[in-house]
Amino acid sequence: MFAKHVQGRISRQAHARVPEGTFEEHHGRQGFEGEVSQLYHAHPTTDWLRVEGPIRPRGIRLTDVPAADEHDERALPTPLMFNEDITVSVSKRTAPMPYYVRNTDGDTLLLVQSGSGALVTDYGTLAYGPLEYLVIPKGTNYRIVPDPGAEQHVTYVVETRDPITLPERGLLGHFLPFDRGVLDVPRLDAGITVPSAQNPAGEWEVLVRRAGELSSIFYAFDPADVEGWTGTLAPFRLRLADIRPLTCERLEMPPVAHATFQAGQNWFVTMAPRPTQTADDADKAQPAHRNVDYDELFVFLGTGDGAGDGGQAGPPTGLATVTPAGMNHGPDQVRHANPRTRLPFYVWNVDTVRPLRYTEAFEAVEIPDFARQESYRG
Repeated sequence: MFAKHVQGRISRQAHARVPEGTFEEHHGRQGFEGEVSQLYHAHPTTDWLRVEGPIRPRGIRLTDVPAADEHDERALPTPLMFNEDITVSVSKRTAPMPYYVRNTDGDTLLLVQSGSGALVTDYGTLAYGPLEYLVIPKGTNYRIVPDPGAEQHVTYVVETRDPITLPERGLLGHFLPFDRGVLDVPRLDAGITVPSAQNPAGEWEVLVRRAGELSSIFYAFDPADVEGWTGTLAPFRLRLADIRPLTCERLEMPPVAHATFQAGQNWFVTMAPRPTQTADDADKAQPAHRNVDYDELFVFLGTGDGAGDGGQAGPPTGLATVTPAGMNHGPDQVRHANPRTRLPFYVWNVDTVRPLRYTEAFEAVEIPDFARQESYRG
C-alpha cells in the first residue's frame, strides 16, 4: 500500500467524474507506469498563448520530405531526428537497392506508410505492403526492392542501438495485442523474383554501417546464397491490421498499453482504430498530461482502408508531431467539447528517453509555429 495525498476538489477515480468546471492534468513519471498525480485546473493547461524555447512542439509532414533515395538509387534514407539511442529517417525509394545493407550499429525497424515490394535478406525474401512493420536484426544483410509502378513508396525507418523486442504482456496472455503466430519471417522458397544486385563489374556489394561510418564488402557471388537456416533470430513482418487493440468501456487505456515494440527504454506504440470509452462518467478524451521522462513522436498513418487523407477521419496521413519532455500536451477545449466515439485511424507513437535532435532535412520542411496549429492543439 502507499500514501495517496489529497487536496481540494478531486475525483477519486482518475480520468472519470472530473469535478465540474475543472480540467484534469496527468503528472506522471516513466510514461504512464511510474508515480503519478492528477491535478484539477480551472483552465486547460493546453490553452497556452505561445511557447518559446527548445521544448516547443514541432510538426512536419513526413510525406513532404524530399528523401534522397527517391532519385538516387545508391542513397540511404534521409535522417530527420536522432539521439544517442535512435535515428528516425524517411525513405521514398523508387529503384531496388543496388547493394545489400548490413547495419552493425543496431536493429532496424521499417514502417511502410505506402507502397509495396520485397525485403530480400540472407534469410530469404518477404513481401511487404502498406501499414506493415518490418523488423531487421542487427547484422542482417538486406535489400529493399520496391514494386515497379506501385504507388509512391514512403517508409519510416528507425535505427536503434538496443535490440528491438516485444514487450512483456503478463496477465494479458499470449494473444493480445497480437498472436505471435501472425508474425511472418522471410522464406527461401518465397517464389518472389527480384532484380539481381550484381553491379556492372560483375560484383555484389554489401554496404556495412559500423560506428556511423560506411564500408563496402565485394563478392564474386550473391551473398544471399543461404540454402537453409534455423534459430530464433530472423527478420519478421507484422501487419498493423493484425493488431487487436485493447479497449475499456469505462476508462481511457494508457498509451503504454498499446506498446508494440521496445528498444531498451524506448517505446514504439501502435494505436489502432477502436471504440473510445462509452461510460457516462468517463472522460471521453485523453487527459492532458505532463510527461517529463520522454520525448513523444506521433505520426498519423491514416485509416488503412484506402479512403485517403484528412476529412472527418483526422489529421492528414504522414503528419508527425514531436512533443519534447516537459511540455504540457493533450486535447484542448474544442476536443473535450467534441470527443470522438471511435479512434478512426492508426497512430504511431515513439517515446524516447533522451531528447531528440533535428536535422537540416527536418527543419527545411518544418511546419511554422506548429504549437498554435489546430492539428496539434486538438
